[in-house]
Amino acid sequence: MKSLLPVSLFLLFCLSGFSQTPGNTDFYEGVTRILENISEPVFEERIFEVKEADLNEGNWNDFINKKIKTCSEKGGGKVVLNSGIYFCEGPVVLLSNVNLHLKDGARLLFSQNSKDYLPVVLVRWEGTEAWNYSPFIYAKDAKNIAITGNGVIDGNGLAENSFRSWRSRQKPAQNKLREMGRNGAPVNERIFGAGSFLRPQLIHFINCKNILLEGVTVTNGSFWLIQPTYCSNVTIRGVRVESKFINNDGVDIDSSTDVLIEDCHFNTGDDFVAVKSGRDQDGWRVNSPSKNIVVRNSSSDGCLHGISFGSEISGGIENVYASNLSFKKVRKYALQFKSNKDRGGYIKSVFVNGIQIDSTQTGISFTNQYHSYSGGNYPSSFENIRIENLICNVAAEKAVSLVGLPEKPIRKVVFENIKIKTAGEKSLVTNVVDLEWNNIEIGGDNSSEKTN
Repeated sequence: MKSLLPVSLFLLFCLSGFSQTPGNTDFYEGVTRILENISEPVFEERIFEVKEADLNEGNWNDFINKKIKTCSEKGGGKVVLNSGIYFCEGPVVLLSNVNLHLKDGARLLFSQNSKDYLPVVLVRWEGTEAWNYSPFIYAKDAKNIAITGNGVIDGNGLAENSFRSWRSRQKPAQNKLREMGRNGAPVNERIFGAGSFLRPQLIHFINCKNILLEGVTVTNGSFWLIQPTYCSNVTIRGVRVESKFINNDGVDIDSSTDVLIEDCHFNTGDDFVAVKSGRDQDGWRVNSPSKNIVVRNSSSDGCLHGISFGSEISGGIENVYASNLSFKKVRKYALQFKSNKDRGGYIKSVFVNGIQIDSTQTGISFTNQYHSYSGGNYPSSFENIRIENLICNVAAEKAVSLVGLPEKPIRKVVFENIKIKTAGEKSLVTNVVDLEWNNIEIGGDNSSEKTN
């Protein structure tokens, strides 16, 4: 496990000037209740080793998948990749009761030939179910699965003609899929893949239980990197992400329950962590919230946004606890709550405690007017959100922006012990009901009053 003790000590030092409040006790009791329902998968002691010398010709993903299948059929165990480069011309598929373990020096490297990721499989793509190219590492309906070790999972996004280049070509298929979701097209008719240019995820688990990701480095993805969807009992610990392209979120928690992310370091081209639950009518159809989530003791040297909630929140987000997080450079929003009137759904019972930000564009942002609005009239609900013990050195554009809707105000928000040392503008607060604003310092102003 990669310890982030220095980050913890740094935050403890930074926050030592803040008094303990009743919210602190409630926070840690809430975290404890969630952790009581999370346990790591346990595996049999069988070992199935993979070495570079095992394959003179052929396809590494076929070889590894056979090892995984044998391991699962025999009751489970560990498939161990020893030091070496394993170039996979197609997906690695995890099965129940298997721990895929990458030793130090092992690198899973994936091809960029789209034909290698056919036939299509069921995925959730930007919040809408579809049949698309297989993710590079994929699991569906599996129990007790893990990816562990100190090796590297490389999406090969730096390669010439990588899937990353598809972003500029995806719009027709993206719009078609969104329309199919809005209109309730049967999922088995939502066939994409060849000619559609919808980029595959790097790691995508769908409807899986008892999951562990620990120790590995994930790099060079072309789209979302780690996406548990409809999953429960998920632990992501000591994982490092180095992937700085657009749409490279560290983790996308998608309609999943009982999730722990801790001791991680994510340098990303997009969100540090995003919490989501489906898009528009397709999200309502599935009606599966993301809930009971803990994100703690983690850091980033650089990301586009810190923690984001949304914008795909149509199934709802609730009971999320984030603490002891350190961000050096956040290019846009350090804490972001986002939706629009197409989405419906809700964000409620979110508790943030202990955040250090060196620099960002905007410290805290709430909006129900996020981009790509297509004319719906289903405003989302934001309610019961508490943010406390946050220090930000520079918010270059704005300290705080809370923008609700007249017909759906943001409700029951508590800001306490917030210090933003330098801010381009102090705060914008519109259409917010029951806002508590306690011990706030923005740009040297110790007033507890909001500045509009």
